[in-house]
Amino acid sequence: DPFSVSAHYLTASVPGPAVIRTQTVRTGRTLSTGQASLFQYAEDGSEVERIRVLATYGDLDTLPDDVRTTALPPAMPDRDHCLGPSDGAPRIPGSSAITDRLDIKLDPATVGWAIGAPSGKGEMRGWFGLADGRDPDPLSLLLTVDALPPTSFELGLTGWTPTVELTTHIRCRPAPGPLRVAITTRNLAGGFLEEDAEVWDSADRLVAQSR
Repeated sequence: DPFSVSAHYLTASVPGPAVIRTQTVRTGRTLSTGQASLFQYAEDGSEVERIRVLATYGDLDTLPDDVRTTALPPAMPDRDHCLGPSDGAPRIPGSSAITDRLDIKLDPATVGWAIGAPSGKGEMRGWFGLADGRDPDPLSLLLTVDALPPTSFELGLTGWTPTVELTTHIRCRPAPGPLRVAITTRNLAGGFLEEDAEVWDSADRLVAQSR
């Protein structure tokens, strides 16, 4: 299971073939670390590295049950009162075909940007699931943290928001059912911002965090 994954996005990828090369960095009794890089080919045939990832893996089922936290699940409406594609939710600018494989319902309080009235709070909240109905697993949590529209929309900034670096921590195996995602930005300066994401499962457990 992934415990901590840190990805650096080096160059913009394009639709087409890609090559992934992996390397075992360290193997231990409880944790192991690996590295992976994704390459594509430029027009002149040379390889261009797109993403480099360093990740630590272990067995989530061996973690102790003790939880001490001040974190609280996000306050947001039920799924039936949130907005998805069938409810006329706005299409995410620049979104790709991957969104067709997701079941996302956004908190109406965080979609003011769609009608030209962003809240200015730098917040995004929503429900997340897979379109084929599969229950979440540790690997899908890596997608969940980066699936919602960028918080910059609610700050009044629309358009492409490329990710420079993303670190995700998987805290426990998620319970069956939809996930709740809350993303916040506290500081935008020099054209860059941070997004802190929390993912909560149907058992009210904090199952993933990212920045």
